Amino acid sequence: EEVGIDPEALAELVFTSGTTGRGKGVELSQKALLTDIYGGLQLIEVSEKTVGTLPPHHTFGSTVNLIGHLLWGAEFYISSGIRFIAEEIRSQKPGHLVLVPLYLESFWQKIVSSVKAKGKEKAFGALMKVSRALYRSGIDVRRKLFSQVHSVFGGNLSLVICGGAPLRQSLIDSFEAIGIDILNGYGITECAPLISVNRNRCRKTGSVGRVIPTCEVKIASPNEAGEGEIIVRGPNVMLGYYKDEAATAEAFDADGFFHTGDCGRIDGEGWLYITGRQKNLIILSNGKNVYPEEIEQSFAGLGGVIDAVVYEGESRRGPQHNAIVLELHADAESLAREGVTDLYEHFYARVTEYNRTAVPYKKIGILRIREQPFPKNTLRKIVRYKIDRTID
Repeated sequence: EEVGIDPEALAELVFTSGTTGRGKGVELSQKALLTDIYGGLQLIEVSEKTVGTLPPHHTFGSTVNLIGHLLWGAEFYISSGIRFIAEEIRSQKPGHLVLVPLYLESFWQKIVSSVKAKGKEKAFGALMKVSRALYRSGIDVRRKLFSQVHSVFGGNLSLVICGGAPLRQSLIDSFEAIGIDILNGYGITECAPLISVNRNRCRKTGSVGRVIPTCEVKIASPNEAGEGEIIVRGPNVMLGYYKDEAATAEAFDADGFFHTGDCGRIDGEGWLYITGRQKNLIILSNGKNVYPEEIEQSFAGLGGVIDAVVYEGESRRGPQHNAIVLELHADAESLAREGVTDLYEHFYARVTEYNRTAVPYKKIGILRIREQPFPKNTLRKIVRYKIDRTID
């Protein structure tokens, strides 16, 4: 007996990770999931094999990583967990990976640490410059120049699709120089999740790519720089929030556009750029707006920094005494090997350098160094609302 399938009916219920507050149940239809990944596959090409590192209870892991590869016809090796990933990649020899930025940061730190341990830091840096220059002139010898690095990843890895959190451009450039291209993308659970992604042979610096052709994206109430809230309409958008009619109604406008809560802009050629998260937006007492992500990117690439978070420190004396706080989780052991004994003094010098050129309202007022990792969800994203923001 044939069983009819209603593509518009609820097919998957996914609870958001709630990095800025309480999570909600997102109702996704089969049509949403399949049109979303179909739109993504029109923009990118992947290899014949990958290693699945992302949790399947997040749409980035289930839609993009699992369903996407089944539709593509690629071999999908399911990882046994974070402790086994490095060895699994080496033994399974994937041609590409789908990752969140934390993995790329970790991989790069290990590459740099290995180079430093061998005393070849200057030679490695010089080789990267040569590799970049040759590649940009049309000569691609990246994989030959860095064959030892590629052997750590099994020897076949040439592409990484990355999303789920902000990714600094300098990290994209570093991997590109050694022969691993990074396709940065953007999505949100409520949109099944993919909204935009860079293309294999067409990428823009700082952009999260072109919007997938199966949905429509606009910038709501843009400012003079063209920045505003990113809103989405299309078949990939959720049915609503589970048993929460009020939240569902609040998320959509009269024209049927879903309001993501993320801020960004779209350039004249249709490429999307992310500015920050509305819920993370710092509105100072003087009315100035500060996107924490913008400042965080200035420190995320510093040696010895594992994670950097910027927020408005809350004073008991009133909002006029609040201050912008930079809180860092540092790799004390690696810095100690480099002769750094005072972490605060070391990073305060970097904060001073940043403040020297920053506009007054974006200057960092307080530096905090933490010994323990920031609270994170299963997708390895920092849960910001759990951070203590009191400053006195």
